Amino acid sequence: MMSAEKDVKEVEEPKESFGGCDSCSGVSCTPDGLIGLNTYDWKYLCIPSLPCFGPAKSPPLLKPDSKLPLMLSLIMGLQHALAMLGGIITPPSLISGDACFAWQLDQELCDSKQYMISAALICSGLLSLVQILRWKLIGGYTLGTGLISVIGTSFTFLPIAREVVVSEIQAGRSGMDAYGKFLGTCLVASVTELFISFVPPRYLKKIFPPVVSGTCVCLIGAGLSVAGLKYWGGGVFCAENDMSRAAAFGSPQVCTGNGDVALPYGDVHYFGLGLSVMIFLVFIQAVGSPFMKNCSVALALFFGFFVAGVSSYTAEDGSSLPYVNGDKIDQAGVFTFLWTTTFNIGFYPPAFIPLLLGFVITAVETVGDIQASCDVSGLPIEGPDADSRIQGGLLADGVNSFLACLMTCPPNTTFSQNNGVIAITRCASRAAGIACCFWLILLGCFEKFGAAIASIPDAVLGGMTTFLFANVLVSGINIVGGSGQMGRRTRFILAVSLGVGVGVAALPNWAEGGGLAGFHGGNLKHNIGLWPAKDVCKVFPTEEYESQASQCTKGAFTASSM
Repeated sequence: MMSAEKDVKEVEEPKESFGGCDSCSGVSCTPDGLIGLNTYDWKYLCIPSLPCFGPAKSPPLLKPDSKLPLMLSLIMGLQHALAMLGGIITPPSLISGDACFAWQLDQELCDSKQYMISAALICSGLLSLVQILRWKLIGGYTLGTGLISVIGTSFTFLPIAREVVVSEIQAGRSGMDAYGKFLGTCLVASVTELFISFVPPRYLKKIFPPVVSGTCVCLIGAGLSVAGLKYWGGGVFCAENDMSRAAAFGSPQVCTGNGDVALPYGDVHYFGLGLSVMIFLVFIQAVGSPFMKNCSVALALFFGFFVAGVSSYTAEDGSSLPYVNGDKIDQAGVFTFLWTTTFNIGFYPPAFIPLLLGFVITAVETVGDIQASCDVSGLPIEGPDADSRIQGGLLADGVNSFLACLMTCPPNTTFSQNNGVIAITRCASRAAGIACCFWLILLGCFEKFGAAIASIPDAVLGGMTTFLFANVLVSGINIVGGSGQMGRRTRFILAVSLGVGVGVAALPNWAEGGGLAGFHGGNLKHNIGLWPAKDVCKVFPTEEYESQASQCTKGAFTASSM
């Protein structure tokens, strides 16, 4: 009885959570110290979830202060890093990608894409340590959650960043300076979350009830889902300007972000590349092992990249055009780090109020994420310890957002993907979180990895981002419903369904082809788009008119026409 009470006390004692480096001290040169054969059920982690295997027995829960062997820490950390990868690389890819289109081209910002991806990974790895290790401050306050709270660029700020960059480029100003203005404005607005962190969570929920914050998250997710389909159909620029060439050239705007292939928006070839990502996601969720399910987004992205790499498009002249252009990979160096590319910090007044609201929304989201992290980590979700972790997490989010902007990255907040990894692996040890930071920093420092990510075709990136952005919409629904954490299966089904459904409703030309169809009054929808019937209509139809002389007599007037 005394032993049980002692165990409970060790879990609830907040002093156990500070520092956190002792969770890495379980490493020794023995087989169990290196691999952990007696510490964790590796069979559970690797066996596919097939009906013939029956339900797998879950391993015991490893709590935040549990010590892990070296190999187990690295494997668990790799799962968290891969689960985060898609969410981390998407914002810099889209922000810099907006500067790569012909009508709003800023070559310098476009060329910074691989640096921004690498910087986002390094920034996420470094700043996540602040959350995971947890620091004690004066007055009983803390900095960090002491849980596996890995951070990355919040999608809440993505629409604002893209709008700032695009509007400044279209006004004839530098895209690099535009991004610097966004970062500078975020530096000022991030102070909001610092103040919010000292508001007790119970009051925060009363000021911003779930119906308010959840609705905001839903609207953000719906808008982002449309952006995902724009990429899936071939690219943002050709999606938004598919009629721009119709009057002058009689042909639709082509998408140029897919290697050497240039096809109209919504072409079936682009659809197939994005669909390969979605199909692989469904496959992993259906039969994948727990390890594969934890890394499903990254694995699906790499699979789509592989499909694009081994595929080619045969042009009308018989030439074979690749979907992946390796020039960026060949030209990239081996090593990079922060500040190898810099941006002039400025201030953009029109974005200040939206950014303030964005930090309020992310603060409310963070409260829910931390409570979910406590739940899956075997810790209470209410009470003094939970309130202390929420306060520390909000304060760390504010500090990390400020530091992220100084590191040339958009504001960083806690991500929820790690809660799913913890729930499946039953490993909440911060040793895995520290290993995750190691992997993120390592991947970010290899410049060729960032260049490879920057070379992924827009259609493949769109298949992945449609699913990711739909998860934001699902999170909003979950917040409004107040039903707690959705199961992985329920969340996956909702994300796939709503991502495509909401996106197509807002962007019908993804499926029907809007360029020439809109210009010619809809009579060419069978010729372009997702299902072009090229065998039925190989050339654009024409209409011929024949005029004949006629007379119309009314009263004393006679009118003739030809």
